[in-house]
Amino acid sequence: MISKPWREGLVYIVISAFLVWHTLALVVAPAPDTSVIAASLRRVLHPYLTLLKLDNKWDFYAPNAGRGHQLRYVVEDADGIRHSFRPTDDLSRIYPSEWWFRSLYDWIADSPGIYGDAGVAMLCRKHAALRPVAVVLTDLEQKNFWPDDQLNGKHPLDPEFVTEKDLGRIACPEK
Repeated sequence: MISKPWREGLVYIVISAFLVWHTLALVVAPAPDTSVIAASLRRVLHPYLTLLKLDNKWDFYAPNAGRGHQLRYVVEDADGIRHSFRPTDDLSRIYPSEWWFRSLYDWIADSPGIYGDAGVAMLCRKHAALRPVAVVLTDLEQKNFWPDDQLNGKHPLDPEFVTEKDLGRIACPEK
């Protein structure tokens, strides 16, 4: 049995080691790839950085965050009727789950060959009342949208500012 002072000292050392590890990860993650030391440390820290989505570059704080995209899908029911959905419309920025579900939709849109079947199975369960047969996935990628466009009453997701990319039709799994 470890005495109380030793146990408290051990806890202090473990917490201190974690804080050093995490601080090192925050400093190394955005470091440029030109540094041999940073590249070596990044290899060791990679699983931790990926798990917490901390693997960013120096332009992490850049004012141009890039163009967005939005996953949309159409559920084909047993009667042949098509029902369109935008899953992000159901999310509320108030709840932390918004971030996780938005990431899930990004994974499906970015890699439908890897995540499409699992994503479609989830969507088929969600819309079970429609008796879904298949789901058609679509990704809308934004084109340039300028402040003048906003001032002219336009919206970033208007048809002239998006490119629609068909990600494929995936059949719902059999029950």
